[in-house]
Amino acid sequence: MTMLGRVVEQCVGTFEVYSRDAIVRNLDVLEPNWKWAVPSDSTGDYSFKFSKQPLQSASIVSAEHSGGLEGVGKHDMPRVSIVFVLAGEVEVQDRRTRKTVRISANSVASISDRMGKRLEIKPRSSWLMFQVPEAVLRQHFEELTGRPYVQEFALSPVSFRQGGAQGLYQTLRQAEKDLTSARPAERVMLAKAYNELVLVKLFAKLPHNLSDAFSRGALETAPRQLLRAEAFMRDNLHNAIMLEDLANAASCSPRALQRMFRTYRGDTPMGILCNYRLAAAHGAIKGGQAESITDLAMSLQFSNPGRFSVLYKHAYGFSPSSILRFTRERSDEAGTA
Repeated sequence: MTMLGRVVEQCVGTFEVYSRDAIVRNLDVLEPNWKWAVPSDSTGDYSFKFSKQPLQSASIVSAEHSGGLEGVGKHDMPRVSIVFVLAGEVEVQDRRTRKTVRISANSVASISDRMGKRLEIKPRSSWLMFQVPEAVLRQHFEELTGRPYVQEFALSPVSFRQGGAQGLYQTLRQAEKDLTSARPAERVMLAKAYNELVLVKLFAKLPHNLSDAFSRGALETAPRQLLRAEAFMRDNLHNAIMLEDLANAASCSPRALQRMFRTYRGDTPMGILCNYRLAAAHGAIKGGQAESITDLAMSLQFSNPGRFSVLYKHAYGFSPSSILRFTRERSDEAGTA
């Protein structure tokens, strides 16, 4: 029996194939948000090994292949991938920012799933990837720090053969090994434990763009008064709030509350409230729940829509109107697909 184009091992998210068609066919099933292609190779060697291990709310993916691989994002997906390149190179082109990122061997960087984004993975590459929904990153960041997740997670290429990134890589490799050999009854508990451990290491050890905010929030446990004030903020994002309202909810004086926020959050109470509202606006726009930027801004107590747009762009890199337009285009394309 020939091995050409045949899956020699098939379980949850695992395959080994030897033809261009088989590579694309399997990736279309396991990674459907990308349109895949395998360029022709003069050697005719298209061996491809792929494994995807699900955690509680994320996944660990590893691959090794002889030929090259290309992918184009079909849709925006609120997901972040942390890519460790062991051999070869991964090139990422973002049509929105018009930037190209190259992740060389022994380096790690983050990739976000965006419509039109292009991946080019060089021949004879091998890589390990941690995929996590942005909503999970948001939840864990806010739980660990008590701070709003305003900016989206981003990690520029950095070596993972030393420092904190090395520790995350080793944890992912150990998770792969343990999950593969675990009995079904053990696997659920292991997946949950590794899910939590990897997320903590990701935020605490990697030099990402949220490092300073994470460090300030995680240094000490915030006072109960501050936590009550933040809970009041989250419950009243669409209502007018004054500093006195926050102080009353926290059962302390306005001055004491301001002092706590400066110490534990590095910002004023109203500054943190603004961040929570920007995060809520971002979620509404990307979730297709916003019809008008002006109406959305007003509903979240931004009396000046122009000022709202400036703050939003500073936090997320794009104007709210451009994100709204892109979200609608994506929805229209999905509807006609």
